[in-house]
Amino acid sequence: MTDPITVTTQAELDAAIAAGARVIDIRSEPGSYITVRACDSTTVMACDSTTVTAYDSATVMACDSTTVTAYDSATVTACDSATVTAYDSATVAAYGSATVRAHDSATVTARPRVAVHCHSRRASIVGGVIIDHTQEPTDPDAWCAYHGIEVADGVATVYKAVGDNWISPHGTSYAPGTLPEAADWRDDNDCGGGLHFSPSPAEATAYHREATRWLAVGVSVADLRPILGGAPKCKAPRVATPCRPVTIDGDPIEVQS
Repeated sequence: MTDPITVTTQAELDAAIAAGARVIDIRSEPGSYITVRACDSTTVMACDSTTVTAYDSATVMACDSTTVTAYDSATVTACDSATVTAYDSATVAAYGSATVRAHDSATVTARPRVAVHCHSRRASIVGGVIIDHTQEPTDPDAWCAYHGIEVADGVATVYKAVGDNWISPHGTSYAPGTLPEAADWRDDNDCGGGLHFSPSPAEATAYHREATRWLAVGVSVADLRPILGGAPKCKAPRVATPCRPVTIDGDPIEVQS
């Protein structure tokens, strides 16, 4: 294999791909967020505590404690203690003590001791230790407990992915300090008809892949309705506590509005 070019930032990765590098080794600082898109015959290796999102037909080899979220037709090979979450038609090969979460039509091939969390009946899984998540609870309290969502005084903390202007793909503003409310609320467990949220910022990104900002919001558990199928999400008629900016890892931040 060609000697890899080591990069530590998104800008360095983009420059290396533009320069035609065939093997790239990502070693970013813990907590940083790197995006890999289709790059012809380039192989990207993510090591240490790197966090990577792979789109299109990108190829990523994940080692150590790397976290990879794969969309579209991305291919990920996971080793050591890497964690991969696969959506769409992504393909994952997992070894060692890797952990895989399979959504949509993801294809997973795993060694015998790899934990594979199956979130979709359409996922194709061979090998591994399969943990079936295809029967999510619809009761709001049970759904919050299942996803490890913090609940205090009847209010659940959930997350939204938005663009630079704090607006969602459907046009709702989630500007810091505001209390958005749905004009089209529909009290059921189907997508649509309300404000939609996810258990974590990373999971919210599955519904807004161009997201540049993330928010934590409080939603009354009494109003929360789980939506089943695909990446985990819920909906509510309104936000109970003001929108608060956070990082992709959920840590609170101060930003300019």
